[in-house]
Amino acid sequence: MGKKVLLINGSSRKKNTYSILVQIGQILKKYDIDSEILNMFDYKLDDCTGCDEICIKKDGCNISDDMPVIMKKIIESDGIVFGTPVYLGGVTSKLKTFIDRTNTWFHKPELAGKPVFSVITTATTGIKETCNFLDQYAVRLGARKAGYISRSVKTWNVPVEEKEMKRFLSLLNTGENYYKPGMNQIIIFQVQKVLALKSDGSDRKFWEERNWINKYYYYNCRINILKKAFSKMMFKILTNAMK
Repeated sequence: MGKKVLLINGSSRKKNTYSILVQIGQILKKYDIDSEILNMFDYKLDDCTGCDEICIKKDGCNISDDMPVIMKKIIESDGIVFGTPVYLGGVTSKLKTFIDRTNTWFHKPELAGKPVFSVITTATTGIKETCNFLDQYAVRLGARKAGYISRSVKTWNVPVEEKEMKRFLSLLNTGENYYKPGMNQIIIFQVQKVLALKSDGSDRKFWEERNWINKYYYYNCRINILKKAFSKMMFKILTNAMK
């Protein structure tokens, strides 16, 4: 079965951000990679209410909307592209609502290892801030950061080139063992692991089933001796801090 990438349009319009996602889909097709554009504004998404008792401890959500449909599509994909225009230095409210509602993925990282790419468009500024936000979200998903494409007023009509997607295409076609996580990613992994071990819900079982408890990271990848030592140290510090 061929690979499939989900292209998520966080814009309410099918204009600049959407156009770039279409071009990305065309480039993916050259590599025999299927893609689907999911327009967030076509789905009913209610605000997160912060109900940790249900979301985390009881492994579910009491909000009835289209969130399960979107989450299923993302889990079943081989790679994800998040597209958004910049709204006041960040992502659109619809995309932020979606991100808030994926709190359960921080505790149970269903997307660990998936390549995540970003598309950011703006009429003024905010590209760097928005990119940093989406990068940190990818880290909290346990995903493999694959870079981003940006366009502004002066570059609206510049076609997307394959070289702009080089890292994303590479990660789609290489195993997780080639990935090299940064210190921040290793720290987040250890935070998640300690929370899972101290959980009285289903988090611990989720981590045990994936054999992550004794790992330096979610999967075997390029971690040098110093990072391994740092990973062990962080686990001990966090374990003591979260008693």
